[in-house]
Amino acid sequence: MFKTVFAGAAALAAVFATSAQAEDARSFSHDGVHYNYTTAQKGKVTVISGTASGQVPFRLYVSGNRVTGTYNSRNVDFRLADARNALAAEQAAALTQ
Repeated sequence: MFKTVFAGAAALAAVFATSAQAEDARSFSHDGVHYNYTTAQKGKVTVISGTASGQVPFRLYVSGNRVTGTYNSRNVDFRLADARNALAAEQAAALTQ
């Protein structure tokens, strides 16, 4: 279960990290999961909050190179680089299948 939580949070953080920061509603799909979220800048911290597939709540805080917060009511804490690496590895695996 934690792998699923981490994968969802990592995908969201990785996709968000590559997009422009704005305070408007956004959405994307990754690995069959549709994410709806908003972002807000609170000083040096970017707050990402929303739902995955309309049911799974999350709130992530991106500060420097760390991502903390909750995903599906579970605490998450990982490096932003880990999120990017996880997404890149997943995409590479999908290409070889």
